[in-house]
Amino acid sequence: MSAHDRVNILMVDDQPAKLLSYEVILNDLGENLVKANSGREALEYLLKNDVAVILADVCMPELDGFELAQMLREHPRYRTTAIIFISAIQFSDLDRLRGYQSGAVDYVPVPVVPEILRAKVKIFVELWRKTRQLEQLNHELERRVQERTGELEASAAAAREAAERLRLASEAAGFGTYDFDAATGELYWSSYLRKIVGISDDERLTLDSALAVVHSDHRETVRQHLDGSTPAAGRRELEFKIIRPDGEIRWLLDHGQSVTGTVEPGWRVMGTVLDITERKRGEERQRLLMAELDHRVKNILANVSAIVRLSSHRAQSVDAFVTSLDGRIRAISQAHGLLRRGDWSGASLAELASEILSPYRTGGNIGLDGEPITVVPEFAQSMALILHELSTNAIKHGALSTPVGRVKISWSRSPEGLSLIWRESGGPGAAAPDAKGFGLTVLQTAAADLGAVADYQFREEGFVYTLQGPFELGHPVSASLPKPQKAERTVVPNSNARGPSKKQSACRVLVVEDEALIALQLQDDLEQTGYLVVGPARSLKQGLLLAAKEDFDVAILDVNLGRETSAAIADHLLTRNIPFAFSTGYSDSAMLPEHLRDVPKSNKPYVINDMREMIDNLLADSKQPDGARRV
Repeated sequence: MSAHDRVNILMVDDQPAKLLSYEVILNDLGENLVKANSGREALEYLLKNDVAVILADVCMPELDGFELAQMLREHPRYRTTAIIFISAIQFSDLDRLRGYQSGAVDYVPVPVVPEILRAKVKIFVELWRKTRQLEQLNHELERRVQERTGELEASAAAAREAAERLRLASEAAGFGTYDFDAATGELYWSSYLRKIVGISDDERLTLDSALAVVHSDHRETVRQHLDGSTPAAGRRELEFKIIRPDGEIRWLLDHGQSVTGTVEPGWRVMGTVLDITERKRGEERQRLLMAELDHRVKNILANVSAIVRLSSHRAQSVDAFVTSLDGRIRAISQAHGLLRRGDWSGASLAELASEILSPYRTGGNIGLDGEPITVVPEFAQSMALILHELSTNAIKHGALSTPVGRVKISWSRSPEGLSLIWRESGGPGAAAPDAKGFGLTVLQTAAADLGAVADYQFREEGFVYTLQGPFELGHPVSASLPKPQKAERTVVPNSNARGPSKKQSACRVLVVEDEALIALQLQDDLEQTGYLVVGPARSLKQGLLLAAKEDFDVAILDVNLGRETSAAIADHLLTRNIPFAFSTGYSDSAMLPEHLRDVPKSNKPYVINDMREMIDNLLADSKQPDGARRV
């Protein structure tokens, strides 16, 4: 309601003349003047309309003014409506009290003074109008409060929904959030970030307590990242390690945004933290895989180099050299092909024998008989070379050199290990050669590489080769090592070779190398140069035995010995104060303990000039007055 809206004034009297006089007096107010000739007629009007002021005669038939007022006060709609009694009789104090109790707000005696009646009615009309306006304002305020409350509730619900979406998204993506105010020192970590780090939601965080979980190698960098010590604000990334309360080390990636403070000087850093432990482990696995690939390729090249050098020593012609070299390399390739098809878990001995011997099989000249046995990857190459050398020797000098000759290869497995027998028959009688050639050397050396014992006999009915290998299906078993023989000879180098002087005994070199052909080639090169080789040892156990029992001046240790390393041998040599160097196919020394990573190293394939220089340096360093070593 506005200030210009007309209001209703109800005038109740059973005498029309009085109603007319009231109408004349109040007409100047400009309001709606409504006349009722009885209390009942007044009630009928009041049930349908709002009234600001009621002028009621006290004395009326049927329903007097007191009864009308009392009935109106019992109605919620008219509890506060102003009722002015008009009476022509003299009121006592008791009458006035009764009138006020029934709901009247004022009395006007007769004769009515127009100005007084008009002023009183005007006051109550304005009071009613202001009350209605106030009610409207209250309703409007309540409406606006409800609207604003609804907006705030909707905004809060949207914020909660957004926060929940962020929480679910962060947990799904595996990252947490943080907020650090350098000016106040306040630090917030989300629940998921606390879960990553391994601390409870109830634990109070400070910068120092947060940095306490960071690995000591990265703690200062993280501090500078958070406290604003970096030279400029903006987005940045930081990878660092943490140590959880359970001792687990995890890698985290921080995507942070730093800004300068607007109210107080200082920095504020906000961002997300992603757990990249699995990615780091994957990178480490990839690095190790590449290192292992590099190691295997270098070992293959070293084996090929050894085959080339060893084959050339006894080759009678270039064609014979090329033929023998091609066959031996093909045998190694066939072994690797079988290992690749088996995902490098091992190679079937039957398949390996069948593939190596397939070029020589015609009819039933070669028989294979044995139970299913898998040769582990470390020994497949040596087994391939053994079968190749046996077959080529049989073609040249044995049973396969005649149409009626036969070869039977049989193998079996027992609790003691594997037994393999190569038996020739029907060919020319076998006779022992005047000198051991490359083939017989490989048969013995490769057997030792398998941790096995080889025996061969030149019988009248044919050549027989026996291999007793103490290894189980897919898992090699340590062999009992033969007692090392102490070499007593002195090797005199030729006049063109570098190495020990002719006038002094040969330098004794311990060689530990698990690849049979590589060890054989290194031994041959060193001895041709003028050194005396102790070993070679082809396992950790045999290397430790030689290192403890034998006398030697220097040692060359292959880092990788199958599933083990030569670190234990190196530590033993340190206690004996014997100089040594490592040889490896790996590009780094990550697999070695920290205190051995500065030991001199030679990369495979071996180069004899480099080996001579390394041995000379080791000997020179060992003769320093203070016993200095390149370790």
